[in-house]
Amino acid sequence: MQLVKLKLKTNSKVEQAKKLIGIFCLLQNIKLSDTELTVLAYFMVYKINRKTKDLILHSGILKTEDSLKNTMSKLKKFGMLVRHVESKEYSLRHDLDFQVQTQVGVLIKIDNS
Repeated sequence: MQLVKLKLKTNSKVEQAKKLIGIFCLLQNIKLSDTELTVLAYFMVYKINRKTKDLILHSGILKTEDSLKNTMSKLKKFGMLVRHVESKEYSLRHDLDFQVQTQVGVLIKIDNS
């Protein structure tokens, strides 16, 4: 098996999460806007809660509560967020729900057999 190593430096955990999500979306053929990637990265780093939603709004990533709800709805439609029926709360899809560390490695296996 051939192994190709690439190194990428980011300036923050949010930027790091955004790059990871971008790789995931590329491999899954999911097309998200830069804003949607940023929102998802914030949720990955800070978790989905009221404080993070307020941070997204106050930092100007999204302007209104309605735009945040619409973005979350779209992320759910693409399978990036999961809404729990009993609590009506959202969480990240299982394979994106991990703590971002200082360094993260990604193993991608591409098989043509």
